[in-house]
Amino acid sequence: MDLRTVMLMMATGSFLYAVLLVIFNYNKDNQQKVPYWTAAKFLQGAGSLMLYYRTSAYDGLTVLANAALLLGCAYEAWAVGVLTGKPVKRRLHILASIGILIICLITMFIARPYRSGLVFLVQSFFYLLPGLFLFQNSITKLSLQSLLAVCYSITGSVFLASGILCFGFPGLALSLGGDVIFSLIPGISFCVFMVSGFILLMLAKERSDRQVAEIQKSLEKSEIRFQQIVETAIEGILIFDENYRITFANEKMASILGYTVEEMIGEPYISFFPESQLDIYRQQESLRKKGQDSVYECCLRRKDGRINWFLVSATAILDEDGQFNGSFAMLTDINDRKEMELLLAESNRRLTELSNTDSLTGIANRRCFDAVLEREYFRLRRTNSKLSVILLDIDNFKEYNDYYGHVMGDECLQQIGRVLAGSVNRSVDLAARYGGEEFACILPDTDLYPAVKIAERIQQRIQALKIEHKKSIVSKYVTASFGVATVQFSPEVSLADIIAMADKLLYSAKVSGKNTIKYAEMGRHEQARLQENA
Repeated sequence: MDLRTVMLMMATGSFLYAVLLVIFNYNKDNQQKVPYWTAAKFLQGAGSLMLYYRTSAYDGLTVLANAALLLGCAYEAWAVGVLTGKPVKRRLHILASIGILIICLITMFIARPYRSGLVFLVQSFFYLLPGLFLFQNSITKLSLQSLLAVCYSITGSVFLASGILCFGFPGLALSLGGDVIFSLIPGISFCVFMVSGFILLMLAKERSDRQVAEIQKSLEKSEIRFQQIVETAIEGILIFDENYRITFANEKMASILGYTVEEMIGEPYISFFPESQLDIYRQQESLRKKGQDSVYECCLRRKDGRINWFLVSATAILDEDGQFNGSFAMLTDINDRKEMELLLAESNRRLTELSNTDSLTGIANRRCFDAVLEREYFRLRRTNSKLSVILLDIDNFKEYNDYYGHVMGDECLQQIGRVLAGSVNRSVDLAARYGGEEFACILPDTDLYPAVKIAERIQQRIQALKIEHKKSIVSKYVTASFGVATVQFSPEVSLADIIAMADKLLYSAKVSGKNTIKYAEMGRHEQARLQENA
């Protein structure tokens, strides 16, 4: 078989091998990807093909062919290094490639036996190097490793001997060149190509199987570790499918709710929510199906019917297409903390209520009256409506106290307070004890005459109590005098002006004979007009 035929077979085999590797690399399930391998075969095929077309003269095509072959041999050595666990560093790879190109250029300027010898010596190095890698490696099967190492070593030795012959005995090399060297070397290279190609594929498969086994082992370890973490976690953990049915629950979660893990698996998550929490469930379900994560508080129903509060950190699980595929939730038991918060909130509410309540009569006190009056008056700025204030004072109450005693006086004040509380029916209205025997009412969004009607109702109910008052100069029963003021918001009218106006009307009722109602409306730019109830 002549040299050109061998080179053509080398080129064809190398290109087919390279195409096969490309197909492997584009296979998603393929794990046999080895750096430099495909490039090595393309370079060897290109170098062999150029040598097939070269002439007898040593020209640029020959230099380019030698460069491609040497680079292909170097890349194959790097690929074997990867397979045997000895990857070449990027810097060394680049320096070796540059060195090969420089050596090939130098061959253009030296005599025939020396340039061939230089190429043979470099090529021998890149055949002996993978043999060294394989002999040192102890991971792959011994038979394949040894066979491939021997093939590379024999080929490298032949190239080394040819290089030494060309440099040491140039005359003999010239006489043998056409008959022995340039026929023996391609033939050996082809044999190595056939054997090494198959063995390298086997080594790649072993490497792939080893990587898969390591990955599988790592996954099993990770799964066991994850299972241990989940099972021993101090937090409750739940996993749901796309229909929000529970697919996983750890022991902690089940024990908090009083179930076994088996009882919770397959149950819809919504079945654990009390009626009052269903809005939270629907909101969170909607967020998760949009792929959004969140942290929220909710309470779940225990097996015994009681509720338990949790802080939930929920994460959406999406498939490869970004579609909702379920949810993962970590639940922290905050029941004790939440109960303390609710107790504290209730205590604060009661304290606020007590601070705003008159201890004797049970209705609002002066502090509450002032706060509500300020709020409602400044609200008039937006609503442009009217506000009415009623001030009332028990007639001759000092004389009542002196005659009947303070215990009876307190009881009288309590009855008057109950009358006021029952006479203002709207939730926005306020009945308050203003101080001593003086009471007050705030009537938001109420004009003057409806406010007077309310004052009249209070007056009649006080008289209907028929609380004896022998020292009264007005009646034999307890009575009261009233001042009713109605106002619209105006920057020129202050809260003190409103109280002063109602107090002035009350004073007018007192000096007019008591047990009467005086009322007036204060406009934006007019003085108060006093009118007496007939």
